[in-house]
Amino acid sequence: MSGPSAPFASELQTALQAVHAASQLTKSVLRSLKNNVGAETKDDDSPVTIADFAAQALLICTLHAVFPDDRFIGEESADALRRNEALADRVWNLVLRAKERAYAQYDGKGDVQMPREGADALVRGFPVSKEEMFERIDAGGKSQVTGQGRVWVMDPVDGTATFMQGQQYAVALCLLVDGVQQVGVVGCPNLAFDVHGPLGKTRVHEDQVDDVEYGVILSAVKEYGTYIRSMQESELGEPRRIDLTSLPSKSLSDMNFVETTIGKTSLCQNEHKLVAETLGSSWPGTVVWSQQMKYAALTLGATDIMVRIPKTKERFTYIWDHVGGHILYQEAGGLIRDFDGHAIDFSKGRQIKGDTNHGMIAAMPSVYDAVDRAVKDVLARRGA
Repeated sequence: MSGPSAPFASELQTALQAVHAASQLTKSVLRSLKNNVGAETKDDDSPVTIADFAAQALLICTLHAVFPDDRFIGEESADALRRNEALADRVWNLVLRAKERAYAQYDGKGDVQMPREGADALVRGFPVSKEEMFERIDAGGKSQVTGQGRVWVMDPVDGTATFMQGQQYAVALCLLVDGVQQVGVVGCPNLAFDVHGPLGKTRVHEDQVDDVEYGVILSAVKEYGTYIRSMQESELGEPRRIDLTSLPSKSLSDMNFVETTIGKTSLCQNEHKLVAETLGSSWPGTVVWSQQMKYAALTLGATDIMVRIPKTKERFTYIWDHVGGHILYQEAGGLIRDFDGHAIDFSKGRQIKGDTNHGMIAAMPSVYDAVDRAVKDVLARRGA
């Protein structure tokens, strides 16, 4: 996708720049902790909490500078920062360091060392005070409506446990228009992946870490395809289109299932395994914690199938774990539906509830029906 007449061109360029900057910010936290990682909880003053707040502020401020009438949905509100001055100071200092880094790449006089589109927004968007930072964070953390108008949904650090281990995590951003995904950008700052290599040949795993640069960034615009770029310190690499339909077909027994870290989920992993066995596939295939990284792995052809079987219909999931990643995979050629064959509905607010969408299947259209039958067979055994 290129050219000024392409739909959502400004939104895409701004989102790319915002996610790039947020990826730099979050990875700077990781690098400062290189010899001190290991926490698995998201405590109020943990490094991942600081990174979460600062990255959400950065994303919203950059977008608000270009699209002041748009609304936002994010996981965090600034309540904890207002209660904890020390935490607020640490987040503010991280935002200020990101501002200094941005100005080092863009001197304010037009000498741009980053892509022009989005660069101005990044520089202009930084908050001028802690209170303005709080307000921007709250714009995402306290918003509820997703089904009307333009709403940017974000997850500044998806995969908090593995983030703290120095493993895979994602910075996810998606524009919904009347509840429908239009633009998705997902940064994978720790993913070492050859953007020019053959798709479908490289597996994704937690320790496949880019220690030198900033991993890769994936983007998609509805009906205009999915692209991958490398992320460097001061720029993004050239885009490469991802078309999963061009990959050689595989037998069901060779399908690779992507799964959450074994034993750390409320989903029915034993039934996920039964689905794989019904198809004659081994399980698990690819194991990553971050949900957005699962969508990245699917989009890169590094894995083939994802199923999400909740224990009950009362279980819900949050939209920021899914939007962005969905459009990447779908625009690359994949299919995502619930167990009733419906598209996932992102118009109902912050949560995806079981009474709207029960479960989830992601697979290529050529094998989707077989996976769907296997899931229904496993669910029928549950009923029996």
